[in-house]
Amino acid sequence: MYEIKADIQKNILILRLEGYMSDEEIKAGVELTISEAKKLKSGYTVINDITKMKPASPLGTEEIKRAQAFVVSNGAAKIIRIVDNPISKMQFNRTSTAAGYHALEAKTVEDALKLV
Repeated sequence: MYEIKADIQKNILILRLEGYMSDEEIKAGVELTISEAKKLKSGYTVINDITKMKPASPLGTEEIKRAQAFVVSNGAAKIIRIVDNPISKMQFNRTSTAAGYHALEAKTVEDALKLV
């Protein structure tokens, strides 16, 4: 399950990913991430809440890398990750390194908003 929305007024892309996501669901989420990110001005912030997400498959991981690379190339200035699951954290750390960025970490959405 995912919720992905651009807050145009605050220039923030907010993602919430939960549970085990199939490769098809991840691919659809990546497409939505890209379309929502295109609504924002360069210099935007990404808040990615993956506290309840289960690790993705190898194919899903490649799709996640594609989304990460897109937001970096599309002008994201700051990426904040809310994470709890240590395996998901390791997976996202690897993919973000491959995409060329380092994410800040927060414990809650409220904490993430303070970092914006």
